[in-house]
Amino acid sequence: MLKHFLAVMLLLVMVAGAYSQSIPSGTGRYAALGSSPFILDAHIDMLNNPAWNNYYRNYAFADLTPFVGSESGGEFNGHAGVTFAVGKQWNLGMIINKRQDLFGLFSSVGSSITPNNSPIVPFMGLVGYSASKNFHISLAPYIAMGKSDRTDTTGGLNVSNTSRSIGANLGMIYMIKKGWIEGAIRFRMNKFENDSTVGGVNTLADNDGGMEFGIGLRGWIYPSKGSKIAVVPLLGFSIYSFTPKVISGSTTVTGSEYSFMNINGGVGLNWPIIDDIQIAGGVTLAYNTAKSTFSDTTGSYENKLTDFIAPGFNMALETSIADWLTGRMGFSKSVDMSKFETNTQEINVLYENSISSTFSMGAGFHFGRFSVDATVNERWFKNGINFVSGQSSELFGEISASYNFKK
Repeated sequence: MLKHFLAVMLLLVMVAGAYSQSIPSGTGRYAALGSSPFILDAHIDMLNNPAWNNYYRNYAFADLTPFVGSESGGEFNGHAGVTFAVGKQWNLGMIINKRQDLFGLFSSVGSSITPNNSPIVPFMGLVGYSASKNFHISLAPYIAMGKSDRTDTTGGLNVSNTSRSIGANLGMIYMIKKGWIEGAIRFRMNKFENDSTVGGVNTLADNDGGMEFGIGLRGWIYPSKGSKIAVVPLLGFSIYSFTPKVISGSTTVTGSEYSFMNINGGVGLNWPIIDDIQIAGGVTLAYNTAKSTFSDTTGSYENKLTDFIAPGFNMALETSIADWLTGRMGFSKSVDMSKFETNTQEINVLYENSISSTFSMGAGFHFGRFSVDATVNERWFKNGINFVSGQSSELFGEISASYNFKK
């Protein structure tokens, strides 16, 4: 696959024009810049706030590689999206196969009552409206569903498993005299049902609650007229809670009540030093809690994990090497003060926050209206190509593609 990719890149380099009209974006660019919240990225910004589809009109984008991690439970998470201008004020679009829910937490909390299947093929619609040059708003309905059925007439077995996540994102962007501010609200209702009948006895496992709610705010403010340096403040809040339960005949067994909360914030600078070099950096902090409570005949029990992640440091550098080539570097590191509490014990830990890669690198290839952006595997520089080192290291990691078909 890598040989084919490099062959295509070489061909595009030969036929590409000197001037690029592309809009580089996506996980390949974002991850290469250390997943910095102090940069602008068309693809990532639309996922966080659908109102950005009013700015990136007539634009197609995709992530081409799997994302292995807690977000998708190790499943393939490639996705694609497109936006279309409808007149001067309206904008429509969609994003397919991008998981944007916390349904996976049902099966990650250690409960014996968990779903047997997860939602598949998530779909998010985009409906944007520009009320004026200064105010833009957008609604993004979201749905993901899954279902499986099994019938065994010999053993009198009937099993039906369903799952769904339904909700929407609502976003806005408001232009001010010295920049802009944005805000987004995210709402999801997550539900699962494991319904089985064996020997005439019905057992239903499902959940109460399952609601997730989040708010995100970010600003882009120039301190003075004509300034190129933007101050970027940000603030976020999210909650999620659910209670699994099992009803078997006339008996109801309720599992632990789970609740999660996150508060995060930060401030940074975005500074285009010259036309071909841009840096961004800042400091972030976050406060997370995960709590489970359970009561039985012997009493009430509570487990609570608290993380105060501060300070978090983030730096990003992007520079144009040639008309068709962009180089990128990123740095991200933070400190976690963690506390775990139960009815009988308390554990305090101070450690470096778990980040898969502190230092990241990437490259962007731009050919007219088309752009391919990817992270570069730092091990490739250490090990070299296979026929020299005898070790196999992929050159690229996350790969994104985008096409700007705006007239």
